[in-house]
Amino acid sequence: MDDAAVRARREQNLAAARTDARGIAPSIRNFAQAIDRQRQAVEHVPVLAASRAGLFEAARALDEAEVAAIAMTVDDPAAEVPMFARAAQAVSVPVLRCDLLLEEFQVYESRAAGADAVLLHARLLSGEQLDRLCGAARATHMTDCVACETPAELQRAAAARAAAVALSRPDEALFAAVPRRMLVVALDQAAAVRGRAHAVLDEAIGASEDPAAAFRARLERD
Repeated sequence: MDDAAVRARREQNLAAARTDARGIAPSIRNFAQAIDRQRQAVEHVPVLAASRAGLFEAARALDEAEVAAIAMTVDDPAAEVPMFARAAQAVSVPVLRCDLLLEEFQVYESRAAGADAVLLHARLLSGEQLDRLCGAARATHMTDCVACETPAELQRAAAARAAAVALSRPDEALFAAVPRRMLVVALDQAAAVRGRAHAVLDEAIGASEDPAAAFRARLERD
């Protein structure tokens, strides 16, 4: 999440239409529950780009392969949110939107497109903003997952009543600072420590030519 990507997303947000939150149906697919299946291995959540060719077929095949959940990224919201919505509607498992969400309207936009969870970045959001975006997620029955890089950010996520936190490295100080009973999502394979992380966002599976086959192969290795 470099500065150029943040600037580009802020510019996109300036021109984006605002979703009317009053007509949004709450999520009925529970992402937090899906990744907390009490298995021995860390759940692998494939990350699909909403712009990829064959998105809907890949999403359905992953659903049939019995993934716990699917994550999707949106690069160009105007063009790709509709594709995100079609893919989310095509599957039975929860869907996490995991690109740059910087404003409250994006949380509602995500839910209107069928997302059941959103990834927020504590580094990019002030305390008030983080509280507001987490609150918007809860209001629509979505799981709010907050990416944290420091123990202080973990404290902010806990204060915002986030359901899950996301960590990018196996830092003992970070793991030790995670509040009890809070779900942990690894943003990188290095942080997917058994007994510490419940799930990992797996970009390699999502980027493969056949994500479902790659997912099954990963299960066999685990």
